[in-house]
Amino acid sequence: MRALIIDDDQTFCEFLTEVLADKGIEGVWTTDGGEGYTMCCCQPFDLVISDVRMPSLLGTELAARLKRDNPHVKIILISAFADDSTVDMSTSLGVPLLSKPFVPDRLLEAIAQLLDLRIGKLGQ
Repeated sequence: MRALIIDDDQTFCEFLTEVLADKGIEGVWTTDGGEGYTMCCCQPFDLVISDVRMPSLLGTELAARLKRDNPHVKIILISAFADDSTVDMSTSLGVPLLSKPFVPDRLLEAIAQLLDLRIGKLGQ
């Protein structure tokens, strides 16, 4: 399983990559939303995890573009600033939204639920 992590905080990307690797999921990351979109167009990913607030392309805009290109793409949005409009946008896109900070197990639960997996089988 491959996941693309998009967040303008490199340290956070590296942390999520380690969390996923512990479950056997290959994590690839970028700190640029536009680059993340291009990567999704050129490479297969089972999951995209994107921050909402980024300088070049908002995570909600990225999710909308990815859903337009492939309605079945699996996306999780994350934000430290999950206001009502962000919640409404993620709901309208059919994309779960996690509020930062969160514990790694919460992310793994969201992934398992989104991909219809059991936590113990993540990465297998």
